[in-house]
Amino acid sequence: ELPKASRKEARYALLARAAAAEEAPQEESEEEALERDGLEDVEPLPHASSTAAPKGKRRSKEKPEELQPDVGSAAEVAAEALAKWADDEKKVERWMSSRGGGLEEPILATDRGILRMRDFFPAAVAQHALALLESLPEEAWELSEQGGEDDAARHRFWSADLTDVPALAPLRSVFWRLLKTFRGQPTLPIFSIGRYGTSDYIGRHDDRAHVPFFDGKIYSRTVAAIWYLTQDWSAEEGGHLLELEKEGSEPLVPIFNSLVAFEVPHMHAVTAVTGARYRYSIFGWWHQSGERYELPQGLPPAGRKRKLKKARGKAA
Repeated sequence: ELPKASRKEARYALLARAAAAEEAPQEESEEEALERDGLEDVEPLPHASSTAAPKGKRRSKEKPEELQPDVGSAAEVAAEALAKWADDEKKVERWMSSRGGGLEEPILATDRGILRMRDFFPAAVAQHALALLESLPEEAWELSEQGGEDDAARHRFWSADLTDVPALAPLRSVFWRLLKTFRGQPTLPIFSIGRYGTSDYIGRHDDRAHVPFFDGKIYSRTVAAIWYLTQDWSAEEGGHLLELEKEGSEPLVPIFNSLVAFEVPHMHAVTAVTGARYRYSIFGWWHQSGERYELPQGLPPAGRKRKLKKARGKAA
């Protein structure tokens, strides 16, 4: 039997493929053809700025049965609007076409560098995703903290599997459409939600990992991506992505609704957040079958996190 993390990955892979199943092409009406980018039904959602990050809290052992927004809440409105857009294949395809199509060509064009694309999804869709992340209960977030040695990255941040947030589930098929194949072979996407509070960071690492899937095979992370979702984030607030493979590279400040992507392995890091609010994102990897690189000794298995007990807000 696969460990818990692997079962989640298997479930995600199955659902992602089912959700992204291609339908028979249908004729487009004249009204649809006149739509500029398929966003006529996506209403902007007013929302407050990110709240300050409380300290000393971690996820409870008992996970809520569902992490759905309250009925009638702004989060429910956001969930409905996001699903309406993400589940409409024609609208998603039109938007992707307006941004140059899928991710493979621009990623390869970087020559193993870091791709950065601004205004990656419709602005209203990004606002809805942020509203849903901000509305999640505290127990939805899990603190991942590790001292690390050698190539095992030191880190501290909060996360949860995208599959554990039903309101964000429609995004799974969108991520699959972005990179259905890479270098001529199919991919399997696994994505998570991320939250960085004050002092949270990730040390030097290259994202290498081998992941067991439902078919009994080992898959490797081959492409990584981060979709930044905090508005008006400033350089002074920290949480920058550091490019460590090219000397002289400027730190990448998280810009709302921008996406960065790169091939794995690729050495990088995230500087400590110095601001007093949370930095939100959706991040993950596209995987491909086989062990495509060697893992450094001592690297923890993918999906496993070292959880430290908390006492009055400090690590034990």
